[in-house]
Amino acid sequence: MRVLLLSSAGKALDNSPMWRALGNDVELELHFLDKAQQRDLKGWFRNIEIGRYDRIVLDLMFKYIHKQSRLLGTLPNLVLYEEDAYLNFMPGSKWLGVFSALYRKLPEARLITTGAWVARRFAAEQVDAHFVPKGFDAQRLNDRGSAERDIFLGFIGRLGSSVYARRQELLTSLAAVEPLQLMRTQRPDEYPELLNRIRCFVSADIGLKEYMAKNFEAMACGCLLIAKRQGDGEEHALGLCDGENVLLYDGLAELRQKIEWVRQNPAASLDIAVAGREWVFANNEYARLAKRIETIISRPFVTVPRAPRPWWKMW
Repeated sequence: MRVLLLSSAGKALDNSPMWRALGNDVELELHFLDKAQQRDLKGWFRNIEIGRYDRIVLDLMFKYIHKQSRLLGTLPNLVLYEEDAYLNFMPGSKWLGVFSALYRKLPEARLITTGAWVARRFAAEQVDAHFVPKGFDAQRLNDRGSAERDIFLGFIGRLGSSVYARRQELLTSLAAVEPLQLMRTQRPDEYPELLNRIRCFVSADIGLKEYMAKNFEAMACGCLLIAKRQGDGEEHALGLCDGENVLLYDGLAELRQKIEWVRQNPAASLDIAVAGREWVFANNEYARLAKRIETIISRPFVTVPRAPRPWWKMW
């Protein structure tokens, strides 16, 4: 199977190792498009013989491509990979319903999204939607076993965005009563170094309905993940089990209870962290996700019957 794959250049979350791993199972032609190229897909495709490819996969920024439905509708066997489609269902999001509007215009396209609940919602809208979770690069993010875990509670990431307002509220409330360190990194190598110093990574993906990549990155680096429960079957779809490979909470009170349990049970909490690391390497490492994606894009496409154009629009 010959696959043309277009991805965004300079993404904050670099999933290029996943796409390169996909090249182990398919004949892959991979291109990275800058912002200008993503805004003008018609110009980029002008010199491309699309009939040479069995599949076309787009891992591009939604904000640049969602108004190019006419061009996207001409691409055969199109697969859209989308990590932010949860915004389609988030109250208050400027993208509320915008993803659905695009996919209605592309009835023959296939969608891969990183949330199980999100995939089910799109499937209910007659979108050919499939779930593959977010993951991590095992070459960069792993438990180095060399640094002392001198940070008991830690979080690394953004708090300022309106999308993460509830994350900020919970984490700042926790930091007022527990020794939680809220951190940002400046260098790429600083992130795995810090994760290897954190004993418990506190995740607060509130209102997103799916687990962000930071959860799996922290687990890969040996942190005990204490995560906000997403519900609606998301944990079951991922294989997360409270008290076995992760600690889950619903609100601040339960979060503090789980933190106190860790203090009182250091050996058992370490066992959970180890189980979490083993689980995430078995399920969310980019090479494994690439296998799942290959299976999804290999399925035959079904041609959707199109209504004939009214005669007055044929001229």
